[in-house]
Amino acid sequence: MTWITENPWPLMLLLGGVAAVMLILGQSRGRSIALACVALAVGLYFLESAIETPGEQVEQSLQDLLQGFISEDLAGINRHIADEAAELKETAKQGLELVQVHDGFHLKDVVVSVGEDGQSAEAELRANGSLTVRQANTPYHAATRWRTKWKREGDIWKLTEVRRLNPLTGDEIGAFERQ
Repeated sequence: MTWITENPWPLMLLLGGVAAVMLILGQSRGRSIALACVALAVGLYFLESAIETPGEQVEQSLQDLLQGFISEDLAGINRHIADEAAELKETAKQGLELVQVHDGFHLKDVVVSVGEDGQSAEAELRANGSLTVRQANTPYHAATRWRTKWKREGDIWKLTEVRRLNPLTGDEIGAFERQ
């Protein structure tokens, strides 16, 4: 039942609704049921907070990669890239030489699909924000879309493949192509 730990809010809202109805009915047994529903909802909230799913781990790795680009930490970026994906490490290095990513750059609409084996994942996301093109020292607002593939190495998720997509059509475009 991973859906509970991925998004507990629907069940928590349902439990809250049952509690509200039981309180409105005003019976002593209804108050006991309402209290139990509230306790279950609170317990579910803390359970969800304590469990980190593979999808959440991949999303955190994406966030760590973004932070590596913002802080211009090539070693930190390379820690999240699989050894067999040396071309991605070179692409990351070229990207850092080409642009400076600003603090306001952020990930949006991250959708992670973990494979049946639990050892692979695919994430599709948008990344938007300000950056500076180094060659001309020109500020630019970028709206990008990406599809990434990941594999689990021990307890760490490593990036194996990156595809840049056109934000509007979803067609694949090159990593450094203009839109």
